[in-house]
Amino acid sequence: MRFRVSFRRILPLFLVAAIASPVFAQPDTEPTSPDLRGQSDCGDINYVLNDPRATGALDLALVGRFYAAHGAQCAWNAENAKGLMEVLLSSGDHGLSPTLFHVDALNWDRPATSPTSAAERDVLLSDAALKYASFVSSGLSGSTVPREDLAADHRTDGENIDGLMDSLYSDSVGEWLISLAPKYPAYLHLQRALVQYRGIAARGGWRQLPASLSLLKRRSNSYAELRSRLALEGDLSSDNGSARYDLELRQGLTRFQERNGLRADGILSKKTIERLNVSADERVAVIALNLERLRVSLRDMPATRIEVNLPAATAVLYREGRAHLAMNVVVGAPKHETPELSSVIDTIVLNPPWNVPRSIIENEIKPLLRKDRNYLKKNHMRWSGDQLVQEPGAHNALGRIKFDFPNRYSVYLHDTPARKLFTDPERAASHGCVRLERPLDLAIELLLGDSDWSREAVEAVIREGKTTRIALDDPMPVVIAYQTAFADEDGVAHFRTDIYGRDTGLTLKLAERVAELNIEPSQW
Repeated sequence: MRFRVSFRRILPLFLVAAIASPVFAQPDTEPTSPDLRGQSDCGDINYVLNDPRATGALDLALVGRFYAAHGAQCAWNAENAKGLMEVLLSSGDHGLSPTLFHVDALNWDRPATSPTSAAERDVLLSDAALKYASFVSSGLSGSTVPREDLAADHRTDGENIDGLMDSLYSDSVGEWLISLAPKYPAYLHLQRALVQYRGIAARGGWRQLPASLSLLKRRSNSYAELRSRLALEGDLSSDNGSARYDLELRQGLTRFQERNGLRADGILSKKTIERLNVSADERVAVIALNLERLRVSLRDMPATRIEVNLPAATAVLYREGRAHLAMNVVVGAPKHETPELSSVIDTIVLNPPWNVPRSIIENEIKPLLRKDRNYLKKNHMRWSGDQLVQEPGAHNALGRIKFDFPNRYSVYLHDTPARKLFTDPERAASHGCVRLERPLDLAIELLLGDSDWSREAVEAVIREGKTTRIALDDPMPVVIAYQTAFADEDGVAHFRTDIYGRDTGLTLKLAERVAELNIEPSQW
């Protein structure tokens, strides 16, 4: 059994919740204060940076570089501070807690009473701005995916320092910070869903439905509760209060099942009730978690690409940002996880042989050979040196088409003779590679513009049975992603099971990162 971490207990530490205490004490009086930007008499910036209380609360290396470039002078005026605070207070729209950025300590509209407190506030403003720039553009967690496998090209600290300095001089800090957030559709759509679910959670969420509801007759007061529950998320357009299990209710339940990766049959199964009983707070948390994933790993995906979402077990060919071809896929089983990565498909193989991985030989084929010494012959396998090879053909585990792309995991996309799994809502069943529901259609799409490879030509080679490698004139980017929450262009949220426990891993990573940023209140 996989170790599971409660989102309700851990995610509020860093997502739309308070985590930190004020770093420097703020005065209670409100005297007027001049604009101290660029003035050396605003206080000793270096003294503040060397204050032992700042260790851990500030990114001293980064903010120190900023002030070194700024001549160790105060950098902020009231206009820029106000713009920064407006952005920080809306950071919940990205699933981030405003208190990650010292908002409780800053009190930008309360002037400092001494040069020391002015310098402290200036440093806090700079630290908050630089942290926000980093977190909203490249993520808070750092990546759980190796950098060589990422699609994202993150901003550097130097770029953020330069950007902050430029925006301070042009009095446009707020506008600059807003510009750093991802602008691609997947992120914006999921943001809309976050707004919806935060609103639902703020209004108290929804009541838990009894597990026994699936055993009730078609008329029960509990079906009125189900109707209300479905209306809250928009699966029903309205709640008329009826206790009847009628066609409208069944259609609403079917929509809920589709959004949650369940068998969409309108039957109120035990598994459906379990998904209905996932709380609104947990939905907010998982949406925020997946916004973080998009910031960290997927913000620079090419507009034209193949994108595989592992928890959803789907693949989509996008052309210029629009879905062009979609299909179900089969991904790695939990004990054979498919990795997240970014690469480029450069070759299509028709009638591929299968070089059987050593782990499958040892763990699966050898035990079968002990039971049936004709197993290899029956399955069209032969030894080539110490490599076991399955010959091309309809029987081949890779089917008739394979899509190769460079990666260090030896995974690829491929056809399969086992077609039944594509109709199953739970499709984590492979040894790690991705099986495609519509491989021929995808191959034809990737060969568009190559006059030698019409659909008829491809089908002719497949019928002939000869292994043929086709180098693509226009290699196609491929991204294998892990999104347990995503939204369509209308902001309608979809949720999937955390099949590999990676939500748990990212949650713990974020909790560790927040702990690094936090200081015990007693120290201040």
